[in-house]
Amino acid sequence: MQASLAWKSHLSEAARLRGHPAASLVPLAVAVGLWALALPNIDTTRMTDMGLISVLPLQVPLAIVLIVASAAWHLRRDTLSAPFLTLHLVALVFLLYAIPTIVEAQPRFAATYIHVGIVEYISRTSSVAPGLEARFDWPGFFILGAFLSQASGFRSAMDLAGWAPVYLNLMYLAPLALIFRSITRDMRLVWAGLWLFELANWVGQDYFSPQGLNYFLFLVTIGLVVTYFRTAKPVSPRLGEWLQARRRGASLLTSLYSLATPEQMPAQELSPRQQAGLVTAIVLVFAFVAFSHQLTPFFTVAALLALVAFNRIKLRSLPILLGVMAVLWVSYMTVPFLSGHVAQLFSEFGQLSGSVGANVTGRLAGSPGHQLVVKLGIVFSASIWIAAAIGFLIRFRDGRRDLSMVLLAAAPVPLVAVQPYGGEMVLRLYLFSLPFMAILAAGIVYGRPHTLPSKARTCGVIAACAAITLGFLATRYGNERMDIMTTLEVQGVQELYKIAPHGSLLVSTDGDLPWRFQDFEQYQYLSETDDILLGGSHDLATLMRREGRPHSYIVLTASDQAAAELFSGLSQTTWDSFVEQLRASPEFQLVYQNADTKIFELLPQLAKTSASIPYDAAAMASLRDATSECRSAVAS
Repeated sequence: MQASLAWKSHLSEAARLRGHPAASLVPLAVAVGLWALALPNIDTTRMTDMGLISVLPLQVPLAIVLIVASAAWHLRRDTLSAPFLTLHLVALVFLLYAIPTIVEAQPRFAATYIHVGIVEYISRTSSVAPGLEARFDWPGFFILGAFLSQASGFRSAMDLAGWAPVYLNLMYLAPLALIFRSITRDMRLVWAGLWLFELANWVGQDYFSPQGLNYFLFLVTIGLVVTYFRTAKPVSPRLGEWLQARRRGASLLTSLYSLATPEQMPAQELSPRQQAGLVTAIVLVFAFVAFSHQLTPFFTVAALLALVAFNRIKLRSLPILLGVMAVLWVSYMTVPFLSGHVAQLFSEFGQLSGSVGANVTGRLAGSPGHQLVVKLGIVFSASIWIAAAIGFLIRFRDGRRDLSMVLLAAAPVPLVAVQPYGGEMVLRLYLFSLPFMAILAAGIVYGRPHTLPSKARTCGVIAACAAITLGFLATRYGNERMDIMTTLEVQGVQELYKIAPHGSLLVSTDGDLPWRFQDFEQYQYLSETDDILLGGSHDLATLMRREGRPHSYIVLTASDQAAAELFSGLSQTTWDSFVEQLRASPEFQLVYQNADTKIFELLPQLAKTSASIPYDAAAMASLRDATSECRSAVAS
C-alpha cells in the first residue's frame, strides 16, 4: 500500500513538473545544446554541389524539429504563453539563420563585400557616385549603413554584415504579427504563420543588402495599412446591387467581396490627426524605400493597388501617390543607370516567355548537384503555394474570408511579365508573397472555429515541419560552395589591393569573390568572363589589353571555381588546366598565391610583341656569339 501511494505521489509530482515553466523549456534547452555541439563538427571544405546540407550533422535538423515540436505541442493548450512561444521563435531564427555566421569565419556572399565597399566610399568621401555603379542610384541603404557604422564606432560595415540574416529575420516578426492579427483573433494561427514564414524563407535576400532592409519596410507599410485603414464594409452599395442583379455566381462573389470574417479584429479607431500622422509616416517610409531599392517600391504599390481594387482599405489614393513617387525617382534620379540600360529594359518589357525562361528554365543548368538544388527550390515553393491555396479553401468553408491575404499574395505576379530582373524575379515573387501564403497555409490546421488541434493533427504538423526544415536547409544553403568566402580568399584580395596600383584592371572569371570592399572608385573591375576558361590564356590577355590599363591582374579564387562548376557545369580539370595555362604563359606572371587564391599579373605588351617575331635560329646563334665576345672583352 505504501509503495502504491508513493508511486501515485511520484506520478502526481511528475505531472506537476511537466506543467512547470522551467520543465516546459527542457526540449528547447536540449535542442539548443544539440545544435551548439554539432556546429564544431561541420567541415565546409568537404561540401559537395548540394551545399551545406551535405556536411550538416543530423543533430542540426533534429534540433530544429525538436523546437518546432515543443511549440506545436504548446499550441494545443487552452491558454497560450506568449513569452514561451516568443523564446522558441527567437531560438528558431538563430538555429536556422546563424549557422553560416558561426561556422564560416567571414561574411558570406560576394555582394556583401560590394555593399560594404559602397558604404566605405560614402563614409570616406561623404558623397555618392551614380556614374560609378548602378547601386549608387539608389543610395538610401548605403547612406544609412555609413551613418550606423560611424555612429556605432565599428571599423567598417563588415561588422554589421555577418549577423544580418539573424537580426533582419527577428525584425520581420513584429510587422508580420501586425499583418496576421488584422485577419484573426486566434493567436494560434498568428503564431503558426510566424513559424511557417521563418521555416520557408529560403530565398536568402536577408543579408546585408538594400533588399533585406527594404523588405522589412515593405512589411511595416502593409501592416500599418491593413491594421489601421482597412474598410469595415468592403462591398460598396453600388457593387452589392450589381452583384445581386446577376443571379449566377452572385452569392459566391458577394461572399468573396464581403468581410464575412467573424473573428477579424475591427480596425483601430484613429482621430483625424492620428490618421494624418500615420499616413505621413507611411509616405516618409516609402520615400526611403524609393531611393533605396529598385524593386521594392513597385511590389509595395502593386500590393496596395490590389487592396484598393477590391475595396479592402480606405486610402484609395495612396497607391497612386506612392506610384508617382517611385516613377519620379527612377525617371529623374537614376539617369546614369537608365542612359545605359533603357533600351534593354524596354526590350524585356512584357516578354513573359523570356522572363519565365530566365527565371525557371535558365536556372536548370550547371552541375547535376546544382540542378537538383534548383529543382528542390521549385518543388519547395510550389508546395507552399499549394498549401496556401488549401488553407484558404478550408477557412473559406469555415466562413473565414481571407481575401486580403490572397490579394497580397497574388499582387507580385504581374511584375514577372514586366521584367525578368536577371533571372531573379520569380525568387522575388516568392519572397513578397511568402508572408501571406504562410498565414493561409497555417490555416490548414490552426484558426478553425471552436476547435483545438488534436494530437493527430499536431503530429502531422510536426512531420510537415520536419520536411519543410530539410527543404529549407537544402534550398537556402544549396549554393554554399560558392557563397562561402574563406579567410584565405579575403586575405588574397587584401594582398591584391596592396600589389595593384590605383587605376589597375582587376579581372575575375565570375565575380563571385570578396572584392570591391575598399577604394571602390580606384579600380576598374571586369567579371563574368567564365567563357575565357574555355578560350585560354591568350584570349584572356587580349581581352585585358583591350581595356587599355597600365596594370592588369586576374584573380582566381575557390569561390569563383565553385561558381564555374555549379552554374556552368565546368569540371575541375578544366579549371586546373586554365590555371596551368596561366602559369606557363609568357604573358602572365604569378605574383601571389595561397590555398584559395591565385593572382596573375598581365605582363607589358613587349612580351607579346617579342613573342610574335618569327624565331630565326641562325640569327639568335650569331647574337649569342657576339654577346659572348663582348663579355670577354669587358672581362679582359
